[in-house]
Amino acid sequence: MPGPVPLAEREIREPGIPRYELSQWRQRFGLIAGVTARGEGLDFRLNQTVDPRSLPWMRLAEELGARFRWLVSGRQEHTSKIAVHRKLETTWTLLPETDGHVTQLRGALLLATVADCVPVYLAHPPSSTIALLHAGWRGIAAGILEAGLEQCLKLSGSPPGEWLMHCGISICGECYEVGPEVFRALRLEPAASRKLDLRALLAQRAHKLGVKTVTVSTWCTAHGGDRFYSHRAQGAGAGRMVAYFGFPEPQPGL
Repeated sequence: MPGPVPLAEREIREPGIPRYELSQWRQRFGLIAGVTARGEGLDFRLNQTVDPRSLPWMRLAEELGARFRWLVSGRQEHTSKIAVHRKLETTWTLLPETDGHVTQLRGALLLATVADCVPVYLAHPPSSTIALLHAGWRGIAAGILEAGLEQCLKLSGSPPGEWLMHCGISICGECYEVGPEVFRALRLEPAASRKLDLRALLAQRAHKLGVKTVTVSTWCTAHGGDRFYSHRAQGAGAGRMVAYFGFPEPQPGL
């Protein structure tokens, strides 16, 4: 079974929200896939509960939503609940108890808050179908990847071998230690070191499901210095980052 390919998000050195993006996906497919960051001296903190009326979220909508008609987010509960968006009526859609989003709508920007959990980006560029999943160990145990990919294949009508998957900026295996109950929940043999690599686990599951192209971020939220927020490294009061993913609407004249 092939292993995942390392792929680092590039820091966007522009005024405004600090963020990191998959420049390869933007250049090759026109996909906007990334995550906000902490920023040097900026402390761009987003609370876990999405509030479009708060200043950081308003700023996020203004800057990232410039090329998108709709923004979509949900209250994440570490479940396998997936929302499929075939049409959207409001500028910002907020859903209860939703850990994954799937759509074919160009102009829809999918959002998920993270601070160690893995943002999983799934894409089938030929059909403009994408998904963004919030995957911590509880979500992985609940089958978030399997549920998300199932909805992706239904919506696109494509086989899993045509899909791309990227496990984004999150805690690395060297920094993430868990108890035996986590290994049991994931149906894994406990490791002697108690270390668990969520991104590698997601990649293994994706390959078993037939996804051939899987990449994994080389960044770690815990030992990434002051770049990112990390629940493990900074405690329960750590801020949140926002993973985002979308196909922009075609620009006039293009």
